[in-house]
Amino acid sequence: MVSNPSAKDFAELYQEIAEEAMMGFITFDTSSNTCVYANKLARELLELGTCADLNTIKVYDLYPSEPDAQGRMRPLEENLIQLEGLFQDILVKKLNGHTFIANIGIKKVHMANEDHLLLMLQDMTIQHKLQKEITEKQTAIKAAYEEVLNQNRQLKELDVAKDKFIALTTHELRTPLAAMFGSAEILHYGMYDTEEELKEFINMIYSQGKHMMELVNDILDFAKAQAGRTDYFIEQLNLSEFVEEQMTNIETMAIENQVKMDFRFQKINALCYFDPLRLKQVMQNILSNAIKYNRDGGTVYSWLEEYPHFIRVYIQDTGHGIEPENIRKVFNEFETLGKVANHHKGTGLGMPITLRLVEGMGGKIDLLSDVGKGTTFWIDIPKEKVLKADVYKERPLDVDDLLAS
Repeated sequence: MVSNPSAKDFAELYQEIAEEAMMGFITFDTSSNTCVYANKLARELLELGTCADLNTIKVYDLYPSEPDAQGRMRPLEENLIQLEGLFQDILVKKLNGHTFIANIGIKKVHMANEDHLLLMLQDMTIQHKLQKEITEKQTAIKAAYEEVLNQNRQLKELDVAKDKFIALTTHELRTPLAAMFGSAEILHYGMYDTEEELKEFINMIYSQGKHMMELVNDILDFAKAQAGRTDYFIEQLNLSEFVEEQMTNIETMAIENQVKMDFRFQKINALCYFDPLRLKQVMQNILSNAIKYNRDGGTVYSWLEEYPHFIRVYIQDTGHGIEPENIRKVFNEFETLGKVANHHKGTGLGMPITLRLVEGMGGKIDLLSDVGKGTTFWIDIPKEKVLKADVYKERPLDVDDLLAS
């Protein structure tokens, strides 16, 4: 006959179940906050070893040294009753000082006429590590996906730009080619009456050929700049003298267009670092635009202002200006803004090339425009070396330089 288990038997059974449970159990006396029991897993998790005197362990011994972590566990000591039933992941300190992330549940229990606090804990370190890895991979996948979307958008934009470029370039090259062919055909068949007509047709061929060369050079310069293959030879030169020289060089074009040039020379320390050939391209492009987009009888002004780390070159015209919605389009590829009478429209690559050249010399460029009054560009040229050392050197002499010397 099987006898009914005694209370002692049940107590021993529960003790064995608690001892071998897959969750750590640790019990504290609420009056003293001292530990009165810890099962096998709790002792392993907290590195208690075979510590026989659990009474020496207090609740605050589980506090990590980090102030923030202590703050998160402080309710365990201050609000024991209110926290009953709470489960949360917190940082717990082992007896050896190391910490780990544990999921802790709190239960108030009454034993031997005394209130106790039962902490049920599980080590969540691996889960948190896996979650962190999953989050990082999700972030990486999301970033890669967004990069693919961005590249796809760029490819579509490039495809549109390519079509626009082909159409625009074909049109722009066809126009001077047709004019050159027509003039050459007239000369070939002797279809002119006077020496003056002969000169006109020769000048037509020359000007159209020059324009074609400018178009081709724009395309080549833009391709090199976009691929990062533009060479820079940056020297320390007098910027004021350089700008004055560029204003003088373009004066013939200004006279032909009935535009005045006004350079306001200032006596400042204008030594800056720039590539004279590249800055010449920049100045010629901005100045020629200031002339072409000006009004008859208008003026192109230029002056310098000194700042602690750079000198700013201003170029201002008195033309029709640019609408506010088109300001940011000025540096876009294949954009030609404004109406230019008696001038070739161009490829719309001049300003994108200008932007890349200025930035390639360590400078900045921007503009303001007032519709009906004109546009002001400014270029910041550094007074100090701001780029890698290998660009600070003199440009080697080429054949044209040797012939000119």
